Amino acid sequence: MASPTTKPMPSLHLTIRSRLDTLRQQCHEVCGDSADGHARKLSTTGTTTPHPTHEFFSSVQLWKERSLHHTLEALDKAGSSSMDSHMEAIEDHEKAAKLLFDLTRVFLDRTWQSTNALLDAFADDLAGLVDGIVASKLEEQRLVHEVSVRSLKEENQRLTEALQGLRGVNGDLEGRLEVIENTPNAGGDAVLCNKLRSKLQSLVVRQHELSVGLEDAAQERLSHRRELEKTKTQLADAQKALALTHAMHDKETRQLAAMIQLSHAQVRQFLEASQKASENAADPRHQRQLESGQKTDFKRFR
Repeated sequence: MASPTTKPMPSLHLTIRSRLDTLRQQCHEVCGDSADGHARKLSTTGTTTPHPTHEFFSSVQLWKERSLHHTLEALDKAGSSSMDSHMEAIEDHEKAAKLLFDLTRVFLDRTWQSTNALLDAFADDLAGLVDGIVASKLEEQRLVHEVSVRSLKEENQRLTEALQGLRGVNGDLEGRLEVIENTPNAGGDAVLCNKLRSKLQSLVVRQHELSVGLEDAAQERLSHRRELEKTKTQLADAQKALALTHAMHDKETRQLAAMIQLSHAQVRQFLEASQKASENAADPRHQRQLESGQKTDFKRFR
């Protein structure tokens, strides 16, 4: 990868540069390059998420305290007769914990530095790559534009030469026309030239009128096209609204049909129950059964 100072990037787009800077800062924060800044950010924003660095060292410190506590408990259980051995064990534990802490910090610092260096180099190389791609695309567009400009210049030169030739021919014709008109015995030629001149003038006026009409027609066509696009948009919106209305109408129709079916079922049940009750009331056997049942109930009650 390229180093940060090997290739300047003056033409890099600001949006790409800002996104690369944001990515670099986020990677630095994740890798632990700004642990203190992260702690200050936690204090200012009020969030409770700890930085991985602080969390790791807190775990090491917690292990140290727990190990020391277990060592002291073991020494207390052994008795107070060997005080020197107690102190020596505590000092050895402190030295081992400090050595572990220092080795871990050195390892993490080296890892963070190498990771941050790789991230910086990657960001700079990516920025240079994007800058090169943009520059190559711009160079291609410039070449295409140069070819187009060269072709237009050649066409303009050709048309200029043709215009000069037509002006020369026009001058020659005007000179010959003056000679014919000034000749005493020109006769019909002079009259014909005057008629052609008047006809040409009328054609020029007509051409101007047609050009104005063509421009008006073009403007009107553009206006009609805009109105057509607006109408198409309104038609699409109306079709969407119609489809939504149909869907709602179908849903409401199904709900109403379900309610009608339920109402018909309830009415049918009611009619069947009423008809059954009427038939039972008209049946003598059913009436005798009711009377015998009432007598039996009366006897039981007595």
